[in-house]
Amino acid sequence: MAEQFLHNPDLPFIKENNAGNKLVNNRFVNQEGMIPVGFSQVLRWAFSKNPQRAEKKSDTFRLPVKKDERIFAQHDDAFCWLGHAAFLFRLGGKLLLTDPILFSSTGLKRLSPLPFDVSLLKNIDYILFTHTHRDHFDEKSVRLLLQQNPDVQFLVPLRMSPLLEKLGAKNITEAGWYQHHNHVAGIDIVFLPAHHWNRRWMYDTNRELWGSFHLQTKSSSVYFAGDTAYAGHFKELAQLFPATKHALLPIGAYKPEWMMQRAHTSPHEAVQAFNELGAQVFIPMHYGTFDLSDEPIGEPLRTVRELHRDGKLNGELLAPAVGETILL
Repeated sequence: MAEQFLHNPDLPFIKENNAGNKLVNNRFVNQEGMIPVGFSQVLRWAFSKNPQRAEKKSDTFRLPVKKDERIFAQHDDAFCWLGHAAFLFRLGGKLLLTDPILFSSTGLKRLSPLPFDVSLLKNIDYILFTHTHRDHFDEKSVRLLLQQNPDVQFLVPLRMSPLLEKLGAKNITEAGWYQHHNHVAGIDIVFLPAHHWNRRWMYDTNRELWGSFHLQTKSSSVYFAGDTAYAGHFKELAQLFPATKHALLPIGAYKPEWMMQRAHTSPHEAVQAFNELGAQVFIPMHYGTFDLSDEPIGEPLRTVRELHRDGKLNGELLAPAVGETILL
């Protein structure tokens, strides 16, 4: 099949002469090529011995949870971490949710509870999704959020609309990389690259896009990396957004490295990415909520703290409790 490019013709690009996202054989690819994904790798991992098995079993780390509901009454820009890649933002007077996973599901047991009752998640203006992997997109969570927020607007990657429409969503805007959501009042929202992949079923690998977001108001500038491996896009984003203050970066699910490094950042790689972004405050995510890989559950945060203590992090480290309201 011939090479194709896809974008949303209703949204502008922040980069000139951009044809859109590249597809090869009707499947999206990364800027640095396709990640080879196959069940042979999964089987190899399943039957491999974890050298940290005993250490992982004895690791008693659990994320601290703070029952703090100020985010719902806060008027200034702020955020609250709900675990993994789920954040509740108040930006420009609007409430935004990212990659909301509110419950345990088959194969994904929450190791930390939500900090407040889900009934409080009302009056949400926007829900942002980075991709449809099951630890980022949960149908039960989406259904509940739609019941409580029937007019919520979804900002999602290319080709994700059919999945949401089946769940009853009506207000959906897809975007390709470097496209600006010019219809959102008061917040500059740009969909950006990530080095990752996508699949929900057996034969739909990379049919839907993946990515990250930059969110900016008059007083705040936030980069939400989504799910990503370390790649060259971090240096590029530093040029596009030189004044980013808060960078939310994934630090978990990185072992065994021979498999995970192609799709996730280790703590060392996340720190390198942060330094290349030139942001001011590092906020770690994508750890501690679900057990997805071979490293002990508390190792990612311990490693990041060590790197910060050793002067390897060119900025401030902020590791909030789940539920804690943080002013931006």
